[in-house]
Amino acid sequence: MTAWITNTLVRKYALVLWSSLNYTTNSPFTSEANFGSFIDTYLIPGAQDHINSYCNRDFDVDYPSTIPDAIKDICARAASNMVQYLVMNRTGPLIRISDYRISMPEQDVLPDDLKKLLEPWVAASTVYVKATSYQTGTLADRWDE
Repeated sequence: MTAWITNTLVRKYALVLWSSLNYTTNSPFTSEANFGSFIDTYLIPGAQDHINSYCNRDFDVDYPSTIPDAIKDICARAASNMVQYLVMNRTGPLIRISDYRISMPEQDVLPDDLKKLLEPWVAASTVYVKATSYQTGTLADRWDE
């Protein structure tokens, strides 16, 4: 699978410094290049897989010469969502809403707004129905059999 976007674009969308994700010095990222490599190796392929799965297609096969710009944009936004989830996980699993309510943040890679943008590219899934010779009495009566 070829990368549709670069880690530089993902970092521009996410606006997160690699050092702000470390919980101790040089852990988990030792440099900006190391953070970029993490995005290239895990986040971009993951975002592409989520998009392919949601759309019931393989964009690398369907668009071999160039991926549509809108899909690249959605991929960058999905990967930047993953970076933002790293930020949320770094700060802790709970968020406080007012003084009385605490909740867990949702971590959808493809939230509803991105799914809506993907709708024009969703391929219809083919549904196969198995034929059978079994018939009930009701069906036989309806079909004058």
